[in-house]
Amino acid sequence: MYTVESLELALRGLYHFGIVEGDGQQALADETTEMDALLEELDFDALLQTVRHNAQTPFCYMTCGKAAKAYAYRSEELFDQRATLLYRDVTAVDDGPVSVARSTELWLLEDMTLETVSCVSVVYGSYASEYREIKGEIWETGVWVDLNDLTAKLNELCGPCFAGEIPNYEL
Repeated sequence: MYTVESLELALRGLYHFGIVEGDGQQALADETTEMDALLEELDFDALLQTVRHNAQTPFCYMTCGKAAKAYAYRSEELFDQRATLLYRDVTAVDDGPVSVARSTELWLLEDMTLETVSCVSVVYGSYASEYREIKGEIWETGVWVDLNDLTAKLNELCGPCFAGEIPNYEL
């Protein structure tokens, strides 16, 4: 499950899936080189430690509040395993007394598969609720991920690992 090789394979697949021409021919060499350059920026060992540390159980629906004795609820689990949120792209926001946001999320599951999830968040004062729905593997959904932004976010995720702020896991 948690191996550097499987993490690297999953991310290389993600970075390279979008560079195939419509007729099935491999894209230009400079596009491949650009993807490889982005992947070279990643420290896969640190990223794997971070992914392991940040793994959580996402739920299809959840509510929570900051007030004392606020009602908290968790529905069924979104996946049949824990996962780590790698990337969130907020596509719509409606601010007011009640804030509503729609986002697309990229999750890495413990088995090192990637899933795309649609999320709607509602925040009212100190109370929040989120609804998530699995959209599938990214290459099946047509969701576009800015790979430069993803690379920056993945490197940012590793900050606590580089600073020695998270434990080292035996993987």
